[in-house]
Formats: sequence, C-alpha cells, structure tokens
Amino acid sequence: MMISDLTPDLLEEILCRVPATTLCRLRSTFGLHSNLEQVDITQVLHCGGLLLCFTNNNRLVVWNPCLGETRWIHPKTTGYSSNFALGYQKNKSYHSYKILRCRHDFQLNNTSEIYEFGSDSWRVRDDIALDCKLTLPNQVSSQGNTFWLAEDRIFRNKRIVLSFDFTTERFKRFSLPKNPPSITSLSVVREEQLFFFMHCFVSNKMQVWVSDKIDNDAVVLSWSKSFKVDFQAIDRRFQSFMVDEEKKVVLCCDSCPWIRSMVYTFGEDFDSYTETPYVQSMQLDFPPFIFSYVPSLVHIQQE
Repeated sequence: MMISDLTPDLLEEILCRVPATTLCRLRSTFGLHSNLEQVDITQVLHCGGLLLCFTNNNRLVVWNPCLGETRWIHPKTTGYSSNFALGYQKNKSYHSYKILRCRHDFQLNNTSEIYEFGSDSWRVRDDIALDCKLTLPNQVSSQGNTFWLAEDRIFRNKRIVLSFDFTTERFKRFSLPKNPPSITSLSVVREEQLFFFMHCFVSNKMQVWVSDKIDNDAVVLSWSKSFKVDFQAIDRRFQSFMVDEEKKVVLCCDSCPWIRSMVYTFGEDFDSYTETPYVQSMQLDFPPFIFSYVPSLVHIQQE
C-alpha cells in the first residue's frame, strides 16, 4: 500500500503519532508542501507553533511551517497604527485561536479588535483598550497568552509586564523585580516561566531574573535572580535573548542590525563566549528578534 492510498483520517492519525521535528524532515514524502507565496516578511509573532507574519505591504498571514498551512487575514480597518498579538482561548478539547489588534490614532484614542479564526470575523472591544506604551518588538507567548514589557502612560519611568488573556479577553499588569533605566527584554522557557533580561549601559553588566511558574489566575509574579554576566569586553545592545538556565548560558543578537550582523552566546562568568554572523535582509524595519519555536501539528482553521 502506498501513502497516497491512505484515507485522510488514517493519515492524520499516523502523523499525530510522529514527532513534529521528524515530520518536518518528511514533509516532501507526505506531500506537506507550503502554500505560502513568495513575500517579504517584516515581522513575525508566534504562539503554539503558529506564526503570524506581517508582509512589507501590511498584509497578515498565519502560517504553520511544519504542516505548510497558511491563511491570509484581512483587517477590519486600515490606516491606523496598531499592535498585534496571536493567542488562543483554552477550551476542554481544543484551542480556539484569536488575534488581538490594539489600534490608535494621532489623538491616542485606543480601540481593541479581536479576530476569531472559527467565525472569520473581527469584533470591536472598546472596554479593553490598551493603556500602556509597549516596548516593541519584544513580546512572548505562554500558554496561549501574550506578555509584553510596557511603560505606564502616566508614570513614564515605571516599567511593567503587561499580559493579555485570550480566554477572558482582559489585560493584566505585573510588577518587575526592578525598574531599570536600561535595555530590558522578556523571554519564556517551556511556556512555564518568564525570564527578564536587564542590560545596564553604565556598568555594562547583565542580569537575568526568572519568574515563578506562570499561573493564568495569578495576580502577582514573584521573581528571583538567576545569574549575572559582566561583558565589558563587548559593546552591544541586546533586545532579545534566550536562556539555558541550567547551564547559565545566554543567546542574544544585536539590536542594531545596520552596525553588525552577529549572534552572541556567553556564560555566567563570560565563558562559552562565541560570535556567529548571520545573513539578513538589508531592508529590515525592526531589529532582529530571537525566539524559541517548537513545531506543532495544530491545523489552521480555514475560511
């Protein structure tokens, strides 16, 4: 019997038992070719194995690289400055994916819109308008919810963690361990804990803090210092990072791609230091951003 002779239900049952990383290598065998047309991607958000991609002509497309599935999303309105997030509502048997759009005009009037994949429609939520200034492009996803570093609009020097719960469709605020006047960034590990990265320009030292396990019902986050690094040997500004807490190793890339295209790794005592060049487009609108991606067999709901 050939693979092509299998029924779609049986084929899906077989594929669900294959590790996603192995499935990526077998895409051509199973005919899982990507139907994403050739476009220039300027920004990518991710959640649960799906990528929300922004093209250079302001179009939105959701993509599962593992399965090769895509879906173009048409915004309800155009002509506004907007912030987006991809997440899902946690149901008993499946995840219902949504897109959050926080748009604002020149008078800083904020309106939130939510797109639901199941109904292929946008709805306006005036009662959940964004009231913080987000630190972009840094945002991370954990358990279907999105987390940003943000700045209070009233107390400009106060930085917080802002999250959006896609199940309750509500924003939450969490305190940071410190309120540093320096470069900061968020990362996430196994969708269980947040890492807070703080790089002080004056001392050229970096601190990595780790939160307790993320609880969707929690009203506070507890932080503890994981480790610190003194990297006076290099003069760089890092805007995104990943951490191996067990080995005390950090992976970062430059926040100024027009100066140098380099990815760095270094340990707690500045051991394991490496510099790795990477290839990039010369027309990036945003600094490069590192995130951890886990392949997924989640199907994209089609129209």
